Amino acid sequence: MREWALAGVLVAAWPGPAAAQRGSIGPELGVGEYREAASTLRYRGVGPGAAGSFSFHRVNAEGAFVSIRMNPTSGSQATESFRATLIDAWLRWDALDYLGFEVGLTKRSTDSEFAAQSVGAVRIGARTHYLLGPGATIWLRGDYLAGARFSGGGSAPIAMDLGLGLDIRWSSHFRAAAQYSFQRLDRRTNPAGGAEASVPIEQALARVGLAVGF
Repeated sequence: MREWALAGVLVAAWPGPAAAQRGSIGPELGVGEYREAASTLRYRGVGPGAAGSFSFHRVNAEGAFVSIRMNPTSGSQATESFRATLIDAWLRWDALDYLGFEVGLTKRSTDSEFAAQSVGAVRIGARTHYLLGPGATIWLRGDYLAGARFSGGGSAPIAMDLGLGLDIRWSSHFRAAAQYSFQRLDRRTNPAGGAEASVPIEQALARVGLAVGF
């Protein structure tokens, strides 16, 4: 009888599927800015997007995309608008309750290679978070962008992505999120096989969205 009673306690205490895993998906609105510092090309725009996440015990997967119509800003030397599609993904393992290590990718595609660079890179970094109160969490992440590839050629041995965000959970099925990220890639090229030139690229992106949990 004692063995059966112990087994019953263990079964009752073992976390079920709802406790072990959860996910969310929902629409977002993105506000972005892109610039190539050396050539004073600057763009800004707004566009729709979506984001989703799934967690299983200490493993978390996140993904987001946004499509933004970028227009030249006042004072920029740019003359042509373009559409940028931004895709980001992360796979994170929470080593501690407040700290996780992650890998992933980032990709920006443009419909005009003459206006701006398309770029893709692998993410390697960490994310930490802090509970502000019931249902409210603030987080900070820092990623190194490795192996960056540009549509116009070149490389970026120094490249980073920094992010700051706020998640608010009103219930297990509904939440809101806001985040800001900044990328800088110190791109270097050899135009026409000549001397190496530095063409830093910077991108800032703010997202706000709502999500339904499951």
